[in-house]
Amino acid sequence: MMTDRYTYDGTFGGFLTAAVLCFRRHRTPAEIIPEYVMSRIDPGAGYEYEHVRTSDKDAGHLFSVIADVATVEAQQTVMDFFLCCHPDKEMILYRYIYKALSVGAPIAENYSDETVKVVRKAVLDLYREAQSVLPGIEFARQKDVSCAVISPRNIIMPIISRSVLRREDVDDLLLYDRNHCILLERSGDAGRLMDVRRLINSSVMNALTVYESVWPHISDGFCGSAPGTKFALQNGLWEVC
Repeated sequence: MMTDRYTYDGTFGGFLTAAVLCFRRHRTPAEIIPEYVMSRIDPGAGYEYEHVRTSDKDAGHLFSVIADVATVEAQQTVMDFFLCCHPDKEMILYRYIYKALSVGAPIAENYSDETVKVVRKAVLDLYREAQSVLPGIEFARQKDVSCAVISPRNIIMPIISRSVLRREDVDDLLLYDRNHCILLERSGDAGRLMDVRRLINSSVMNALTVYESVWPHISDGFCGSAPGTKFALQNGLWEVC
């Protein structure tokens, strides 16, 4: 039995793949949620969910089409809104993409549409939060690495990562977002973003416990594979690799 409720792996590419599937079926989804949210769903509700396996090809194609049919600005907005922690984020973003593909370039100037207004406000709040958090990040030295913990409402790490990695007042560093289980790591000249949801407890509260929980695995090269998940900016997508 075909369902209109979908789960995906929580990545941007996974969401775009789910959107492509809905477009191909010509069916408006009732729900698109990351698979780690399934534990919060009441089994008694009786809903059936189809898990969508991420396709880099489908995700990349849709991402490119958004720029071709609408604008590069709309494409950037889609990527930025995905980083926002907004209720019903996936469905709002699905509607925004649908509108962008339907009307094309005018989506960038449509200030009266409710979906567009919600997306624009959320993205503005995202960048404001990033700008406010960045100056206040203070690293504490833990043996051979400097560590810090932040608790942003939105997923700002991809936005602030380049500025943090350019800091010259610290050498090797770990910056942990405990609200979203994302870790920014710099070792030598290399830096990377990782989803460490399966490696570190989100209740980590200070720099010392971040060091004790993560650094031994990184120094051993463990996070290059499971259970660490690296984020890489490939073809404009924050993807699992």
